[in-house]
Amino acid sequence: MGKRRHIPQLESEFTAQWLGEVLSPPGGTRLAGVRTEPVGHGIGFIGDLFRCHLQWIHSEQALAKDLPDSVIVKVPALHDDNRAVGEALQVYEREIVAYRDLGERMGLPMPQFHHADFDPHPAPWIDRLVEKLFTRLPVRGVNWVIMRFIGLSKRSRRRYVIVMEDIADARPPAQLDGGSIDDALAGLGVLAGFHATNWMSNETTEASELIWPIERTPRLWQASYIRNRDEFIERFRDVIGDELIARLDDVQERIPELTEVLGSKPWTLQHGDFRLDNILYRPDGSLVVVDFQLIGRGRAGWDVAYLITTALHPEHREAEEQMLRHYHNALVSAGVDDYPWGMFCSDVEASKMVLAHRMVCSSDVLNTQMSDQPDSFVDLLVKRVVGWI
Repeated sequence: MGKRRHIPQLESEFTAQWLGEVLSPPGGTRLAGVRTEPVGHGIGFIGDLFRCHLQWIHSEQALAKDLPDSVIVKVPALHDDNRAVGEALQVYEREIVAYRDLGERMGLPMPQFHHADFDPHPAPWIDRLVEKLFTRLPVRGVNWVIMRFIGLSKRSRRRYVIVMEDIADARPPAQLDGGSIDDALAGLGVLAGFHATNWMSNETTEASELIWPIERTPRLWQASYIRNRDEFIERFRDVIGDELIARLDDVQERIPELTEVLGSKPWTLQHGDFRLDNILYRPDGSLVVVDFQLIGRGRAGWDVAYLITTALHPEHREAEEQMLRHYHNALVSAGVDDYPWGMFCSDVEASKMVLAHRMVCSSDVLNTQMSDQPDSFVDLLVKRVVGWI
């Protein structure tokens, strides 16, 4: 058996030797030291980010150009529950696919990719088996499979790592504070270009079987809703009210139908988690988009609804049509002519309800409590999404 290659997972393992190897500096240059620091504490729930400050030493003959002063290293979350969810949803491999295999072809401004590595799946057949069970079992039986699959994922010791450009001059994320209309308009313009680039494109959407369609396994969501509904309502009844509870119960019955529509033609590549924490605003006005763990395929209205409802306070609702027009005009200007305004608006409204449904579904699987905040990130998102419905 050969020597197991080094795939660091802990901050202490991001050494000068390892980073010097993966960054491949030109001859006569070596990495003499690394200073690390966590990035965005409380923001990355399924992955942990670290900024590595780099100290280069150059010989007299070597040129000291094109070497970064710092890089970002991303690894799975240390928290067992969050790590298990990430493993079960295959988010770590999906993000590596985005950076390593798709990159700039996606039409999004993203950090420069330096390096990625991960352990191969020890039993790839198990994912297909679980998906088949999700399709064939009754909804309550799916719950049994979900919990055991997540329990099994907790025992995984697979390693994943990505090294990427550090966008050090960007304005830090403002998800908790909420964004501005200008922030949203800038993000929606970039999003339209991304969607247009991948519009009905098999080249990107079929680049990997890990790019999941939005309508994949609707019974998983129905089972998760049943598991979480009562506790969620007890926690948020004052926020959501009886009328919205009834609407969510209706969505529960119609999830297969709604997700089938949101996954049908005309589809495109979806970022899947297009929120403020994943958009970096630079001083020159340009944007950089990060976090591709939920990359998928489906109607464009999903990403648009996701950004607006999670990034902005509901008091911005009077500007919703302005934001939707801005996005749709940019999409049409980029050459998309088969996504009429009425269909787009209908998809955005359907996406809002499905997003609210998924808030219920996901409330038990992520440990998202902020140490310095009175409410968890889930509390914040629930209040915002509900306010936009």
